[in-house]
Amino acid sequence: MISGAKGVVESDVRKDARERFGMQLPTGFVSPRLEGFLPMIVSRRRSVAGGWIVFCGLALARSVVFAQSAGNRLASVTPAPEGPVRSHGMVGYVAPPGWTVSSYQGATRLTAPTDLQAQSWGPRGPCSILLLPPIPAQADLAAQGEHLANALFAAQAGPYREAEFGRDVKSTRYEGISGTGWTYVDLWGKLGGSATYLRVLMAQMGNQVLPVFGLTTSIDCMGAGPWRDNDVWALLFHSLKLPGYAEDSPQLAQQIVGTWTGVGVGVANSRTFAPNGRFGSLGMSQTYRSSSTPGMVWQLTQSWPGDGPYEIHGDRLHTKNAKASEAERDVTRFFSIVRRLNVNRPGQFDYVLRMVCRSDNGRIAGNSPSGNYVFTLTKEQ
Repeated sequence: MISGAKGVVESDVRKDARERFGMQLPTGFVSPRLEGFLPMIVSRRRSVAGGWIVFCGLALARSVVFAQSAGNRLASVTPAPEGPVRSHGMVGYVAPPGWTVSSYQGATRLTAPTDLQAQSWGPRGPCSILLLPPIPAQADLAAQGEHLANALFAAQAGPYREAEFGRDVKSTRYEGISGTGWTYVDLWGKLGGSATYLRVLMAQMGNQVLPVFGLTTSIDCMGAGPWRDNDVWALLFHSLKLPGYAEDSPQLAQQIVGTWTGVGVGVANSRTFAPNGRFGSLGMSQTYRSSSTPGMVWQLTQSWPGDGPYEIHGDRLHTKNAKASEAERDVTRFFSIVRRLNVNRPGQFDYVLRMVCRSDNGRIAGNSPSGNYVFTLTKEQ
């Protein structure tokens, strides 16, 4: 390692973090490698082999008592986060099953198990989620998240940009409100020209914001491309318990009213939620079969209608559908609604409904072996 280069990076990043975010980085900030893929965000005086080294300038309280209602809230949902409610300072969360949890000076690192990394598509490599200490919130959370990511990574790995075309990463922003009323911004992109994906969640709690970073070189570890909303990230998100936000908010129940649709290759889905607590659903698929008549094929269309009552409690959607499969007749799921920029219509937005589901047929392509996945629909304007 070149000590002169280390000094430049250390000085620039420490100054930028202090001026923009009120963070005081610890002495000994270095940029060790992460199993040959990327520089680290942080620092002890020496690297930890095979893992992330994280920094933190703000120490948080170590012990937190979480209400029993948190466990009851998670127990009623399918799928639900699995495991104990842990503490990151005053923030509660449930780590993904099998992930390693470690902490250093107030920051928390969650590291995916080796077998999950090995099953990922694309380059194989480490996959970590970092919960950083809360910092003062700025007016534009997307810009703040971008600046924070660049302050930590740009000098070593390149600027934080949109993953597909290298556009401004703020164009990927998802804006939403949680089931208990805290607002958030979610960004997705890559660092420079590398194959390193970075997801940034900025969760606002009063005048503070909790930064959560997801870093991976494995394209589907936390969701990439069409699988941006992977089940691992989604269930961690829904498990977050922020101080001052303990009660269910009615805002998602108001936002869900309307018709939501999704169209893919040979499939189409629709959900309509009425203000009176009733919903209707329709799923269709179209396939082709060979015919005994030369030069002809059969077109096969199937549909799955459904309807029934629904209830919403915060970010939990409970539906009853007598026409559905056994697993779907009476089920409660986590859901979220986000506003995103419409890249084809400048200045306009789409609203996206995201439901965390479990497959009846095992693993879904691009997701974890659990069979969980995130089902998305767009609101009709």
